[in-house]
Amino acid sequence: MIKLYLYLTDLLIPILFGGIYIFLISLQERFIDIYFHNFIFFSCTLITISSIQNYYTNYYSKHFSEKIKISFITFFIAFFLQLILHLYHELPLDFILVILWTIIPLTILLVRFLIRKFCKSVNNIIINIIGTYYQFNDYEILMLTNKGFILFFYNSFQDFEKNNKNKNCNDMINVVNYHNNSLEELKDYETIIISNNCLLIDKFMELYLRKIFIDYRNIITHKDTYHYSDFILKRLIDYIAVVLFIPILFLFCMLIFFTKAIKNINDSMFFVQKRYGLNKRIFNVYKIRTMYTNLKTQSNTVKNDSRIYPFALIIRKLRIDELPQIFNILLGDMHLVGPRPEWINLADQYSNNIINYNYRHTVRPGITGWAQIIHPYGVNEEDARQKLMYDMYYIKHWSIWFEIEICIKTFMVILDKRGF
Repeated sequence: MIKLYLYLTDLLIPILFGGIYIFLISLQERFIDIYFHNFIFFSCTLITISSIQNYYTNYYSKHFSEKIKISFITFFIAFFLQLILHLYHELPLDFILVILWTIIPLTILLVRFLIRKFCKSVNNIIINIIGTYYQFNDYEILMLTNKGFILFFYNSFQDFEKNNKNKNCNDMINVVNYHNNSLEELKDYETIIISNNCLLIDKFMELYLRKIFIDYRNIITHKDTYHYSDFILKRLIDYIAVVLFIPILFLFCMLIFFTKAIKNINDSMFFVQKRYGLNKRIFNVYKIRTMYTNLKTQSNTVKNDSRIYPFALIIRKLRIDELPQIFNILLGDMHLVGPRPEWINLADQYSNNIINYNYRHTVRPGITGWAQIIHPYGVNEEDARQKLMYDMYYIKHWSIWFEIEICIKTFMVILDKRGF
């Protein structure tokens, strides 16, 4: 049923836009059929490419970055073929037509999102967590259930086998949540894992939770850094962000300046703090000052912090105070997307207490990041450890599609006003 919805979406939306175009533009009668047939061909192209590439299979189990990639590939091919058809028929290529072509993949993504939102059985796959080594937090459970997975937890293989004797393993994902030492103590553990089609906990977390599991003894020595072509793409995104955000920064600085003047607040406009960057090189990070100066308290910000200006609460919730970091981008200290640079005092503490923490310093930090938008605001070492797992996944799996996903989700987080 879900595949049928996906086919219908790809079939009907281009045809619908074709009807809109014909309605908006006064076409000669002999051109109406040609344009309409071209939009039908647009639909057929999307369906054909998606079928050949197997994009419809388990579509809702795919990550958002993969869905963006699918949309781009299918749209690019369909767009190219439409240009050929227009040249062949000697049809005029106007601005409205190009805009409608561009909106088609965005509309398809939106409709598919709505299908997932209102159709609760898009996955309906059971995940069995066998063992108690890693304690899944509420956020991870919510992330999996929101994707349509059904979770069951078992303390041991004996509990699992007793409750799943007559069930088909092909409809389940079985996760071995054991420490390596405990796993080796199991009799014929390799046979058990293979016969039950199991994933080890680290592989499961990487595939489904998009984080790298940190075993307390697993010290990572290799570095997953960006290739030169990756770096060029990242810098291109950085400079696009700078151009877009400089006018916004200027307007808000003016607004904050006059607000402070009215309220007789004489603090400086910007806050400067030393942070660790690439290879733990220390640099100055810039933010709009939203807290009173000359206070004895020098700690991490907490929820409902009394040091924050009352009028600045909305500024922090919308993350506007982070905008001056576009100057850090221009100086080469940061990217738009990357692990968030941590306050040096806390970073040193975490480096001593959290294994592999310095791994996040193998790339430049970012204004926003995967851990920043996925995990709630951190207040302790466990939060820092959780965020490190997401940062490590980002570094290992970087792609332009992943970068775009993080930018889109950052915007959604800002609209949701998750911050303090």
